[in-house]
Parts: sequence; structure tokens; C-alpha cells
Amino acid sequence: MGPMIRATARSAASPDRLWSLASDVERWGDRLPTVDSVRPLGSGPTGVGSRFEVRQPGLPKAVWEVAEWQQQSRSFTWVSSSPGTRSTAVHTVHDDDDGSRLDLSLEWSGPLARVLELLIGRKARGMVETEAVTFARLAEQD
Repeated sequence: MGPMIRATARSAASPDRLWSLASDVERWGDRLPTVDSVRPLGSGPTGVGSRFEVRQPGLPKAVWEVAEWQQQSRSFTWVSSSPGTRSTAVHTVHDDDDGSRLDLSLEWSGPLARVLELLIGRKARGMVETEAVTFARLAEQD
């Protein structure tokens, strides 16, 4: 286990509504200020094995592959590897009283994980927190 970033946001929207936004990764570039673009590297519905090229401000482009996709439990995990580092991001939507809760996490592993944390840890933390809050807010809009 390496450095981990976590963020949580609550929304008055239904869990299904929040999941529909968080799981629609192809539209993240249109919805999130932390993502410039997401391009699928294949066809068909998103699921285990789906790959995406993700471009984010100030970061090199990365290819993310879906490792787990749980439509029923509203959760997915995807991973991206670069020399010396593996990034694992988990996105989960929960029922939460009269609405929903989005939990996001980003973990780095590998020999360069600590170096990556020192270089971009603060920026990455801010991006993950912004993504959680943005999805929660968007889910409440019509």
C-alpha cells in the first residue's frame, strides 16, 4: 500500500443519479474542471477491460483501464501504470439518508510512489476533492 488520497461528498440527489454522472467517464471532460478530455480506446459499453486516455491539466496523458465494474453496487475501480508507479482510483456511490454519498480514492504504489506523492500529492488531493464536490453538485441539478 502506498500513498492514498480520499474524498467524500454528499448530495441530495438519488444514488442512481449520482452514479449516472460519476460512471459516465467519457463525459468527464465536459463536467469536471480537473479533466480536459477522456477518450475511449475501444468500443462498447464501459466495463472491466475498458481503456481510456485521460488528459488532465498540468499532468501527462494517462491510459486508465477499468479493473472492477459493479453496476449493482455503484462502484468502479480503474488503474493506470507508468514507469515505477501504479495508480488505482476507486469511485463508489452509497445511499446516504435522504440522498447519496460519493467516495473517491486514489492510491499510488510502486518504487516511485512516494516521489510522485511529493511532486504532485497536493495537486492530486485538490483534484480528487474537486471531483467529488463537483459530481455531488451536478447530481442535484436538472
